[in-house]
Amino acid sequence: MTFGEALIQIMGEKGISVTELAAKSGVRKQTITELIKGRSKEPTFTKAKALANGLGVPLQVLADMTD
Repeated sequence: MTFGEALIQIMGEKGISVTELAAKSGVRKQTITELIKGRSKEPTFTKAKALANGLGVPLQVLADMTD
């Protein structure tokens, strides 16, 4: 599973939209959308950590879900 697919899965489980995740994480909506659509494969560590925090999950959860 890609990082973007992991984001989609957790966002769906938590009922969080791209807009909400951007607000909670401080990561731009465009960046999140690019990850979800596969245009950007791997976020930087800082962005990955911010996204995990915005989702309310440990970064390790996202890391374990990705290939």
